[in-house]
Amino acid sequence: MNTNPYTTEDLEKILSRVSNSNIPKLLEVILLSREFENLLDDDKRRLSSNIYSINKLDPNYDISARNKIISALKVKVKNEDRQLARAVFQNRINELEQSKEPILDFDRLISTKFSERYLEETIKYEWGKIDSHFEHINEWTYIFSNISFYKGDLPEDNFDIFRAGTKEGLSWTTEISIAKWFYTKNQASDQSQYNYFLKLNVSKSDVLFYQNHRNENEVIHIPNPDKIDYVSEEEIKEIPTINSPRNKRIAKGEL
Repeated sequence: MNTNPYTTEDLEKILSRVSNSNIPKLLEVILLSREFENLLDDDKRRLSSNIYSINKLDPNYDISARNKIISALKVKVKNEDRQLARAVFQNRINELEQSKEPILDFDRLISTKFSERYLEETIKYEWGKIDSHFEHINEWTYIFSNISFYKGDLPEDNFDIFRAGTKEGLSWTTEISIAKWFYTKNQASDQSQYNYFLKLNVSKSDVLFYQNHRNENEVIHIPNPDKIDYVSEEEIKEIPTINSPRNKRIAKGEL
């Protein structure tokens, strides 16, 4: 049993082995494992099941199949009279035991305690790499409820946030011109019938976190659909047009 905690470098390697669509599940597992000793039995079983599911994502490593082979070979070693045959079986056991590690090792994971600040930055960065968030709303909801985010970059008073798309989305922006850029982009797609220009007035406490990873002044917020306003076509025409969020920052001398 290996109980050596994972390092931040280890976590970077782990994240690189998982596709973007499975990152939310991986982050949920990492947060869930932090309180392993205090988890209810159902949550402990859920953690074990999720670790197994994540390991199965790697086609080169099936922990269940490998362990079955090792167990069978150990029986052969015990029952084999010929020394040469035992050596062959033992060599194969050694090869399997030293083969590629699983994406997540249960014992190492529950021994790991990453700092709150490191996890916050990791979650924000990984969020920024993913395009479709609502598909994994259950995982994201768990993640957001189990870690605190720094929100010092946001105004103390109420402020408006904007979004192009559906009411259910979590990703908003504080910059109306950036929302217009997405609105125009969406209009040219085959999903234009779901493209709305939305506006919502919020406070800092309403928002989950703010980041500017992709130069989009992004605010993450789970909205109340009843409080969302629509920006009219006439109002949209009056909003300044930008070529891209990045170009807007270049024009302002920020890049």
